[in-house]
Amino acid sequence: MILAGVAHNNPNYDPGWKGFFSALVVIAGGALILAGVTAGFTTWRRAEQPREKGLWRVLLATTGCFGVVGLAIIAVGVWLS
Repeated sequence: MILAGVAHNNPNYDPGWKGFFSALVVIAGGALILAGVTAGFTTWRRAEQPREKGLWRVLLATTGCFGVVGLAIIAVGVWLS
């Protein structure tokens, strides 16, 4: 059985499992960034109407932390490939 992550038509191109798992890590980092942005936006939209400045700062910091960790994970995935 040939797995899709390993099979390729060009015999000189051999990414193997390394390429597959590095792409998987990059996708996971992107998903983490997307989850952070979605959580921040959803929380901001569901907050009560007189929104305080403190809420904006907390949500921006939380979304920023998700973004930084996601970018670090993406960097590891790119480094693996």
